[in-house]
This record gives sequence, C-alpha cells and structure tokens, in this order.
Amino acid sequence: MISPQSLHYMAVGLAVLLGAIGAGIGQGFAAFGSLSALEVQSEGRDQIFRSMIVGLAFIESGIILALVITLMLLFGNTININYGIAFAELGVGLMMGISACAISISSSFAVKSSVNSISRQPIFANKILTFMLVSQSLIEASVIFSFVIGLIIVGNFSLISDFFVGLKYFSTSIVMALGSIGTSIGQGVFSNASCSTVGMNRDAYPKLFPFSIINGAVIETSLIFSLLTALLIIYIPTTPENYFINSVVFLTAAFTVGIGSIGTSTSTGLVGSKSVMQIVYNPENYAALFRSNILAQAFIESASIYCLIVALALLTLFAR
Repeated sequence: MISPQSLHYMAVGLAVLLGAIGAGIGQGFAAFGSLSALEVQSEGRDQIFRSMIVGLAFIESGIILALVITLMLLFGNTININYGIAFAELGVGLMMGISACAISISSSFAVKSSVNSISRQPIFANKILTFMLVSQSLIEASVIFSFVIGLIIVGNFSLISDFFVGLKYFSTSIVMALGSIGTSIGQGVFSNASCSTVGMNRDAYPKLFPFSIINGAVIETSLIFSLLTALLIIYIPTTPENYFINSVVFLTAAFTVGIGSIGTSTSTGLVGSKSVMQIVYNPENYAALFRSNILAQAFIESASIYCLIVALALLTLFAR
C-alpha cells in the first residue's frame, strides 16, 4: 500500500514535471516560430528578437509558480503527514503542473503568431508586441488562479485530520486543473488567430484590439466558474458524520464544472478565431460580426452555466 510520504513526494515531483513538459514544448515552439520569422524578414530582427524574449519570459512564468508551490510542499511539514494531507498535496501538484503545462503551450501560439506578424509588418512591431502581451496576460490567468488556490490549500493543511477532508481539497484542485485545460485551449486557438491578423491589415487594429480583449474575457468565463466552485468547496463546512457523502458531492461538482468547461472554452475560442479573421478581411462588417460572435458565444457558454447550476445545487443542498 502506498504510504502518505510516497504520495507526498509524488505530488512534489508532479508539479514541476508537468510544468517542465509544457514550458519545454511552449518555448521550443515559440523559438522555432521566431527563427522562421527571421528567415522571412531579416530587417525586423531586433523587434522579432525582443518579442521572442518577452514571450519566452511569459511562457516561463507557469513553471516558476509551479516551482514555488513545489518548494512549499517539499520543505513543509513532512513528519506528520496523513492520507488526507497526502491526497490534498497530490491534488495541488496535479493542479499546478497541469495548469502550468497548459498555459505554457497556449502562450507559445501567441508568440509564434506575433513574430510572424512582425515579419510582415516590422514598422508596426510595437503595437503587435502590445497585442501579444495582452493575449499572454489573459492566458496566464489560469495558472495564477491555480496558484492562489494552491496557497489556500497549503495554508489549510493543519485542518486536514481525515482522509475524506483531504478528498475535499483534492476536489478543489481537480476543478481548477480541468478548468485550466479548457481555457488554455480556447485562448491558444483564439490568440493564434488574433495575433496573426494584426500583421495582415494594420488599419483594422482599432477594431481588433477591443474585440480580442472582449473575446478573451468571454473565454475566461468557464475558468471563473471553476474558481467559484473551488472556493465553495474549500469554505463549505462539513461534519465528521457526513464526510463520505460530502466527498462524493465535492468530487461530482468538481468534475461536472471542470469537464464541462473544456468544451465551452474550446468552442468559444474557435468561434472567436473565425470572427477575428473575418474582421481583418471585412472590417466594414465589424458590427454584424461582433453581434453574431457574441450571440454564438452566449449560447455556447450556457452549457457551462448549466454545469455550474448543477454543481451549486449539489454543494448547497447536499454538502452539509
């Protein structure tokens, strides 16, 4: 049987291991795109190099946050670890590793598309860089939210005296990990298209910039639902006689919202990417495209709202 100490060290390794996979793939993909852009347009080498360095730094941030949580787990209390604390740590490790991996790969698409845009429009490099930074900042939200939840869970380790209490915090981590996957996919698809369009028609920039911010915020909606569910699971009080049923409810709510967010976030990213490409080719139709895009995304987001409603019903009615 696996001991609590074994789960503890497994959690420590998972956070950095998964984060390193994402950072390695993401930075390699971004660097490859930057070198390809230099091959196309050598005159913009300074702007492309600067954008690559800034983009790589953003990609690196995910594994840095995962490393911070890893060190907290590694050098925390390793003597009085029970199965509850061990499972909570395992959840934190998975959450930070998955979210760091997901945002690193997603963020690389923004860098690759941006340097390609700079190679086409080197005199427009500063605005393209600003566009890239905004896109990457929105993508970073997943790992930042996961980091905050991780800090809360680590701070509550002293309250975990039972295996089922540990499952409560494990559920919290799972919903954030799954929410990060869907949001990162959606943001990656959308940023890949939006950062590419800036280099196609610079006259459309005044329309593309606000449109991209709004769409990025819409894609983040499912992540907000995951964060809300995670906070509710953490702060809903439980009693020893209801630990088992509460654990089932927590896990069910976490998987309902987390898995439900993957489809909606991915779909809203796909719709937004198609719309932003149409805007750059037909800027005169911006109003119609914007309305159609928001309406379609509203219908898509209703699916994650239904998942949230079920999760809230479970947490408020049965987790007592």
